[in-house]
Amino acid sequence: MFQAFEWNIPADQQHWKRLKEAVPKLKAIGVDNIWLPPGCKAQSAEGNGYDIYDLYDLGEFDQKGGKSTKWGPKEDLIELCKAAKENGIGVYWDAVLNHKAGADKTERCRVVEVDENDRNKETSEPYEIEG
Repeated sequence: MFQAFEWNIPADQQHWKRLKEAVPKLKAIGVDNIWLPPGCKAQSAEGNGYDIYDLYDLGEFDQKGGKSTKWGPKEDLIELCKAAKENGIGVYWDAVLNHKAGADKTERCRVVEVDENDRNKETSEPYEIEG
């Protein structure tokens, strides 16, 4: 498996294209799977995908300052996946679905504190926070 991302990749919206171009070389050296970064729309154009704004926007909708994600537009992602499939390379998606730091607004919600060794054991009364 080839991990196709790291923290300092340029935010030039060309990553999906670069990977598509690399697919034949990856196949030639025996790579049978590629591991893609979280490609959802992030809080900013430079977001690595762990600051999710919209799980369903893979670089398709004009929001948060543009259409593309850091990695590129949805069309380029689809082309990358097609090229991988044509070359017998599987695609894995790095999904961290509980990372929701990219929201536009916050809201009040009730929470309780829990024991650090037993999350089923409440250690406080319910109270409100802004989250």
